Amino acid sequence: MASISKICLFKPFSLSFAGSVKDQTLLQRCNFPATCILREQVPLNNECRVFARMPERTGTGVSTYLRETGTGENGDYARNDLDISHLISVLKFCGGEGCLEFGRTYHGLIAKTGLDGDEFVNTSLIDMYAKCGDIDSAVMVFNQMPRLDVASCNCLISGYANCGLFEEAFRLFMNYESWGNKPNSYTYSSMLAICGTLSAIEEGKQLHAQVVKMQYLSETAVSNALLTMYCKCEAMADAESLFERLPQRNIVSWTAIIHGFYQHEGFEKAMRLFCLMRESGIEPNDYTFTIALASCGNMKNIDNCRLLHGLVIKKGMALGEFVGTALIDMYSELRETDDAEKQFKGMGNLTSKVSRNALIKGLVQNEKANEALDAFSEMVRKDAACDEFTFSPILKACASLPSFMSCQQIHAQVVKANFDKNTHVGSSLIEAYTRCGSVEDAEKVFSRISAPDVVSWNSVIKAYSQNGNPRRAISLFRRMIIKGFRPTGSTFLSVLSACSHSGKIQDGQEIFQSMINEFGVSPEEAHYSCMVDLLGRSGQIEKALDFINNTPIKPTASIWRPLLAACRCHNNLRIAEFAAKHILAMDPNDATVYVTLSNMYIEAGLLENAENQRKLMKLKEIIKEPGCSWIEVNNKIHKFFSRDRTHPESEKIYDKLKQIMMLIKGTAYSTNADSLQVKEDFCLYHSEKLAVCFGLISLAAGKPIRIFKNLRVCTDCHMFLKFASMITDRVIILRDNYRFHHFNKGGCSCGDYW
Repeated sequence: MASISKICLFKPFSLSFAGSVKDQTLLQRCNFPATCILREQVPLNNECRVFARMPERTGTGVSTYLRETGTGENGDYARNDLDISHLISVLKFCGGEGCLEFGRTYHGLIAKTGLDGDEFVNTSLIDMYAKCGDIDSAVMVFNQMPRLDVASCNCLISGYANCGLFEEAFRLFMNYESWGNKPNSYTYSSMLAICGTLSAIEEGKQLHAQVVKMQYLSETAVSNALLTMYCKCEAMADAESLFERLPQRNIVSWTAIIHGFYQHEGFEKAMRLFCLMRESGIEPNDYTFTIALASCGNMKNIDNCRLLHGLVIKKGMALGEFVGTALIDMYSELRETDDAEKQFKGMGNLTSKVSRNALIKGLVQNEKANEALDAFSEMVRKDAACDEFTFSPILKACASLPSFMSCQQIHAQVVKANFDKNTHVGSSLIEAYTRCGSVEDAEKVFSRISAPDVVSWNSVIKAYSQNGNPRRAISLFRRMIIKGFRPTGSTFLSVLSACSHSGKIQDGQEIFQSMINEFGVSPEEAHYSCMVDLLGRSGQIEKALDFINNTPIKPTASIWRPLLAACRCHNNLRIAEFAAKHILAMDPNDATVYVTLSNMYIEAGLLENAENQRKLMKLKEIIKEPGCSWIEVNNKIHKFFSRDRTHPESEKIYDKLKQIMMLIKGTAYSTNADSLQVKEDFCLYHSEKLAVCFGLISLAAGKPIRIFKNLRVCTDCHMFLKFASMITDRVIILRDNYRFHHFNKGGCSCGDYW
């Protein structure tokens, strides 16, 4: 036993990042720790090696292993025959593999043979239990030890840290000297890692002072832990100062400081340090390249990125799982999706779940939703594993289209993969169903999330706010607060929007005041805009103007626009001209301002003024965005423009429109025949009407028709859709550029307050 020293058993050394794929995946998901303290490997005996290779470790396998090694019920080892190094090896194996029950079996053997008084064995037991997450058993073994040494204390500190019990770790550290122990380099490395996790900069600085006093700064593991701590605490000046004074800098030191600057968006500094590292004779590893590629991508310099890509190829790392994935991320950040796809295809069989997720995320970020859905379909065809990092971005793709059928299909995959209770995936599903106008499905998803967070609550409140159920939105908002969740700016925006859409002026004003006074949330541009809309939509034009004039921020075009829309709705030409002047001063090419004023001048009989607006648009070459509506049928998006006859089914679509118009006229669609004639001339062939008629001839009877439009729906089309829902006995859901309208049996969810 003299050959096994505790110092050797727990000797810290720097992580080389050449571990298993599983290890590297975990590193990638855990904010890229720059250093890691690992236990030195102890050789396993032949039986343990065979057991470790077993694909499934069943109860029979464990029993066979114990019997063949002479440690089961039929093979009692005498204390003198039992190999303690073998015990330590097996306990180490159990901790690494998470085999808690197997470890407990060996603990029983240890107690039976009287080896539970051996400090090496007890230290290994503490380590095993801590790694398996059974911290209570680790503490029990620790408390029963006749003598506590630094190794056993270090093991328990690591266990506390792994279980998130940081207070207990600090308390244990403070008691070191009372047990006659002095912290060693491993102790300080562990404690500095905890300070970094907690962003406990003051405690970290105190540990730094102790490290200097104990002369541990020359040990790279400790100095690297210090660097990482300062980086995580956002103390980059301290980190840089420490780095410059380090007596020795290895790859981990350089990577730690480079990663620190990358994390805090110091991309240029990160790249300068990357170059200095190479000049100093230290070549980057996979992990360093990953950070450098991410920094370079964020700098948006395509030439430098290609040079770095060339260096990666020269080093033979371009097709590796992690550097290859970093290249996909880099090109996606540069909006070079063709290069990202080329890199992905070049990886061939080396592509993984991580690289596939990176490609999907990049395509979604670059507004290539259909391509992202194709990439996801390819994953499903190959039976590739999906996780929350797959589902969240692909659901954003469904929401951006939006595609209700794709959303349902991916929801089925989510359930199949057992992610339907995941908070992040659930929030993405709620958002996707909301954008598709299916608030019922959004509510069902919310009810199944195991631990909804603020984002989940915000998503479901937004669903009801946008889909014409303000009472439910406000009710959920109050319930959220009762359950102890603190509302964010996004929460208040959804609730204020709900109040605006329903004319709840007093509720909206009270909620706005509580946002500032009770919850300390500072209003942003969108909140002020929503309040202007709340007042203006209800006809309180003068109050809306006063509100704008008294905002603590300079009113932007986004704050003036709802006032102009309210003036259009309530025929207040004087304030409309005033609002338009302010909008055009900030956004002179806003076509909606010219069109709104032109229409208001026509209604006021000021035809010359209206013509001037049209001339100004022509002179400034301002083109109004054409109205466009689209509908999804059989997994295909069909787009329509006003008076569009390019669709293959145009003849049937126009026949259906005429048929519905005849039925509507018979139900007194308009009490003013002249007004109706004017509306027919200008509005009869608007895109949303064509899309609805295509839905009527293409979708099965009774199936809801979901229409999406890029502009605000006009009054005539709104009335048409109400009557069409009654005549055809169909639910028609329309999402314009502001909100959802659910038409059913001649009514609309907006209550004509829109």
